[in-house]
Amino acid sequence: MDSRSIHKFRPIPGLSREAEERQLSEIIRTAQENLEKAEKYGTRLSDELHELMDAYGTKDKEALALFHNAQSQLRENQRDLLRCRKARMKPYFGRIDFKGPKIPYAESYYIGRVGISRSGSEPVVIDWRAPIASVYYENTIGHCSYTIQNEGDCEIDLKRKRTYEIADDRLIDFFDSDVVANDELLTKYLARNKSAVLGEIIATIQKEQNAVIRRSPKMNLIVQGVAGSGKTTVAMHRISYILYNYEEDFRPEDFYIIGSNRILLNYITSVLPDLDVYGVSQMTMEQLFVRLLYEDWDPKVHHIRPFDKKNRRAWIKGSYEWFHDLERFCQELERSSIPQESIFLENGALIMKKSSIRNYIESNPLVSMQGKINMLNAILHTKLENEMSAKAARYPLKVKKEVLKKYRRHFGTGVWKGSVFEVYRSFLYEQEEKGKSVPRSEDEFDLYDLAALAYIYKRIKETDGIREASHVIIDEAQDFGMMAYGALSYCLRNCTYTIMGDVSQNIHYGYGLNDWEDLKSLMLRGLSGGFGVLRKSYRNTVEISDFATGILRHGSFPVYPVDPIERHGNPVSITACSGETDMIRNTVETIRRWQSDGRETIAVICRDETGSAHVKEALGRELRLADSDLETAVFTEGVMVLPVEYTKGLEFDAVVLYDPSAENYPAEDGYVKLLYVAATRALHELAVIHAGDLTDLIAKPVSGEKELQLLEEGSPYPTEAHRSSPLPEGQSHPMPEGPSQHQPEGRSLYRPAGGHLPLSTEDNGVLPPDAVTAPGTPKKELIPHEIPGSARRSRKNLPVNPSPYPFGSIPAGSILLPKNESGSADFSIRDIKRTQTRLDLISRGGFLRLTPVHDAVIRVRFVSGKTPDTSYGWWNCRPAGSVSWTARAGKSLVELSTARIRIQADRRSGAIRFFDENGRRLLSEQTSLPRQIEAGKTIRTWEYFDWQKSEKLSAKGILAEDLESMDHKARYISFGGIRLRMPLLISQYGYGIAIAAEETVMCCNIPMYGTYLYTEGPGQIDYYFIRGENYREILRLYQLIQEMR
Repeated sequence: MDSRSIHKFRPIPGLSREAEERQLSEIIRTAQENLEKAEKYGTRLSDELHELMDAYGTKDKEALALFHNAQSQLRENQRDLLRCRKARMKPYFGRIDFKGPKIPYAESYYIGRVGISRSGSEPVVIDWRAPIASVYYENTIGHCSYTIQNEGDCEIDLKRKRTYEIADDRLIDFFDSDVVANDELLTKYLARNKSAVLGEIIATIQKEQNAVIRRSPKMNLIVQGVAGSGKTTVAMHRISYILYNYEEDFRPEDFYIIGSNRILLNYITSVLPDLDVYGVSQMTMEQLFVRLLYEDWDPKVHHIRPFDKKNRRAWIKGSYEWFHDLERFCQELERSSIPQESIFLENGALIMKKSSIRNYIESNPLVSMQGKINMLNAILHTKLENEMSAKAARYPLKVKKEVLKKYRRHFGTGVWKGSVFEVYRSFLYEQEEKGKSVPRSEDEFDLYDLAALAYIYKRIKETDGIREASHVIIDEAQDFGMMAYGALSYCLRNCTYTIMGDVSQNIHYGYGLNDWEDLKSLMLRGLSGGFGVLRKSYRNTVEISDFATGILRHGSFPVYPVDPIERHGNPVSITACSGETDMIRNTVETIRRWQSDGRETIAVICRDETGSAHVKEALGRELRLADSDLETAVFTEGVMVLPVEYTKGLEFDAVVLYDPSAENYPAEDGYVKLLYVAATRALHELAVIHAGDLTDLIAKPVSGEKELQLLEEGSPYPTEAHRSSPLPEGQSHPMPEGPSQHQPEGRSLYRPAGGHLPLSTEDNGVLPPDAVTAPGTPKKELIPHEIPGSARRSRKNLPVNPSPYPFGSIPAGSILLPKNESGSADFSIRDIKRTQTRLDLISRGGFLRLTPVHDAVIRVRFVSGKTPDTSYGWWNCRPAGSVSWTARAGKSLVELSTARIRIQADRRSGAIRFFDENGRRLLSEQTSLPRQIEAGKTIRTWEYFDWQKSEKLSAKGILAEDLESMDHKARYISFGGIRLRMPLLISQYGYGIAIAAEETVMCCNIPMYGTYLYTEGPGQIDYYFIRGENYREILRLYQLIQEMR
C-alpha cells in the first residue's frame, strides 16, 4: 500500500527511551526484511534476463518484448533496492502524534527519507513527501491541517513532534520540540563536513523551506534565497516532492533543470538519485535555447561562445529593453509580410474584411507568423467555398477552380522559407542604425544571441510545436538577464517555473538581475504567494558571515537581510605574501592543515578562468587535486581550483580566496557581489591569501555606522540604478483594474522610457533617514513628527491663519474664473526618481512628488520649479513605521500603490487618478490642464479635479459635525483669522483631501467656472489624499495628520 494513503489507525508507541529503542529495533527488522526481499527479487530478475538472452535471438520479436520488460523491471528493482538501503541505514528521523476529529483515539507515525511498510501494506514509517508529513515541518503543537491533492484539507490536533538522532542502528538521542530542528541540533549537523550534512538535510528542512518545496507545481514560483539558505537543495527536494505527489501530472522527463554552469548541474545530477529522482534533464541556458532551435541549429556550422562580460557594449543584449526591441522588430516583420487589405472577388463580392484580418492577427499573439499565414489561408479557403457554394450559378466549376487556385496562397506559402539567422542579422543591423551597436560574430553565438534566435524561431517560423518541459527549474536565476527570461517565457509558455536565486549574488551586475520586479511582472502576473523569501543562512559560521557582510557594506545597492544561524568557528585568516611563489606555498600549507583537521571538500577560488588554470598547474605539483574541468568536473571530496563564477550554488568545508587584489576586485558594486559570492562558499574555514595589493573591499572595512539598505517584505527600500526597459509600443506592465493580488516584496519600479531610475538616498529634509524603521519594528499608524530638541507642538502653539476669509465665506465672482493657460505648461512625465519614501515624477511643467505616509494616506505635492519646497512647515509629517508600497511604470502610465490606494499618472498629460483597493476610480485630475501655479507677489495655485456630477462634496468646519455642502457652489474652506488648521474636503465616494496650506484655500465646484481647489500663499500645491470607507474613518486619519507637525 502506498504510504501516502493511511487507512489503519496506529496507536501511540511508548514515550520512554526503552519503548523508543524497542520500536527502533522492530522497524529496523522490518527494513532488513524488505531489503532482503528486494535483493532476492533482483537476483531472480537478473537470472531471467540472462536466460532470455541465451535462449532467444535478437530477431525474435516476442523474446525482445519479454527482454525489454525484464530490463524495465530490473531498473525499477535497482531503484527499490536503493530506497530499501536508505531505510535500513537510517529508518526515520521524526515522529508525529495526533488525533483526528473523527477518530476516538490518537495515532502516531514515524517519518523517514523513504516509506517502510510491513508485509507490503501496513506503513510503519511514512515518506517525508507524504501529505501528512507536512505537519512535522510546518506546524506547532495544537490544531493544524495538511492538504491532500484533489481532496482538500484534513484537520488534526497535533499532540507531539519528536526528532531522533540514529546512527549504526542505535538511538543516540531524541527530543520533543515545536520546531523541526532547534538551533542546537542544526548547529550539530552543520558543524559536520559537507558530505555528512547532505545526508541530514531531509531531517532538518525548515518551515520556510518546506513551504517552497510543497507549493503546487501548477503555478509559477520565484524564490529569493540569501547565500547559504539552501536554494539548490530546496529545488532538488521540490522535484522529488512533485514526482511523488503529482505522478499523474508530471514525469521525470517533464522537468528541465537550468543552471549557470556545468559544475553546478553535474552536482545536482549526482545528488538527485539520493532523493529518488531519475531521468530529469539538466542543461545550461545556452543548451536550452539551442535545443529550441531544432533543425535550424547545425553544430558543424554554428557554435556557442561565452558571453563577453567585459565588453560593456554587449551588456544591453541581456536587458529587457533588448527583448522588447526584438518583439517590436518581429511585429513589424509580421505586419509587412502578411497582406491585410480587404479581399474582393472580381465580381465585387467581399470575402474578408481588412478589420477581420487584423483582428485575427492581433487576437492571436502567441501564434507564430507562419501559423497565422496558414490559418488565414484556411479561413480564406473556407469563406471562398461558402461564397461559391451558396451562389453556385454565378461560379461555374472552371471559375471556381481558378478562384481557389488564385487565392490558395494569398497570405503566403505553407512553409516559411526564410532563415532565423538572417532575420537576426537584420535585427542587429536595425539596432545598429538606432545607435545600439553590439559585438557580433558570423557563426558563433552567445547566450543572448541564442535566446533571440530561439524567440525568432518560435515567433516567426514554427507551426507544429514540439512538446517540451512541463516544469522548468532555474537555479542561480539572478545570473541571467531579462532578455533570456522574455524569450524563455514565450518559447516555453505552456509550462510552469520554479525560479531560485539571490540578487545580492548577481555577478553579472551590468545585465543580470539586480532585483526581481521585472521577472515577477513577467512570470507571476499578480499571482498571490508566487514570491517567497528564504532569509535564514545555514552555511557559514558567524565569523565567515560577518566577513562577507563586511564586503557587502561597500556596495551602494540594497540587499535582502540575512538571518544567520549562530554557529561559531575559527576567525577568517588574512595572509600577506611576498609574491606568487609565496602565495602558492601558503596555500599548500593551509590546505594540508585543513586536510589534517578532517576537512573533505576544499576550494581555491580565483578571479577568472585564466587565473584558476595558472594556480591549478602550480598547486598540482604539490597536491592531489580533484577534477576541476569546467565542463566535466563533478562536485566531490578533494581540492578543487575554480574561478569564482563556477562556484555559484556550491559550498565547501574550507575555501581559499586566492589573490583578491585591487586589480581583480576593484571597489565597484559588481565586484562587491563577486567577492561576496566567493566568501560565502565556505562552511567552516575561510582564508584570504594575497600578495600585498589587497582589494579595498577587504583591506578597508566600511564603518559600522553605514547601514545596509535592506530589501524586505513590507519595508521600504530603494530600487537599483540598473533597471529594465519600458515595454514595447502598445503594451504596458500589468496594471489590474483591482488591487494587486500579490503585494510585491518591498517595492518595485520599472525604468521609464529614456533612462534609468537613479537612486536618490536623501529625502530633501521631508522624511529623514530615521523614518525608515528597522525590519521587525511594529507597524504603527502615524505619530507626531518630533523636532529634535523640542516637544510636539500643541494646537495652542499654532499661528493664526493670515487669510482675510473666514471658513464658509463666499468668494467674489472675479476670482472664480481662473487664468487659463492650458497650452503653456507641459506636464508630460519625462523622468522618474524614487527613494525609500517617495516617488518623483518630473516634467517640463514642474515636479510632482508622491509620498505614502500610511496605507490610506498619500501626500501629493507639485511645484513649477525643480524640486518641491521641503523646508520645515506646519503640515510636514512622517510615518512611525514602514509603509508598504509599490511603484511601477509602463509605456503610458506610472503607478504607485499601497494596500488602500492606487495612484496612476498618465505619462502624456501628467494628470493623476486615484483608485481604491478594489480598483474603483475615486478622483481624477483634468487631463487638459491638471494643475496651475501663478507666480507673483502672492503665489496662487489651482488643482483641477473632475468631480462627478452626482458626487456629494462637503468641507469640514471647526467641529466634526460642522459640514459645509459644496454642491454646485464655491466657498473659502480655510480658517482665516483663527489658529491654523488644515482644510478638509470630504466626498461621499470614500475619500478626503486635506490641504496642507497655511493661508487661503477655496473650493470651487461650479462647472461653468471650473472644478478645482485654489490656494494663496505657499509656493506649491500640497495636499494629503485620504482613503476612508466613511466620514468617521476619514476624520480619524485627518486628525492623525494634524498631530504630525
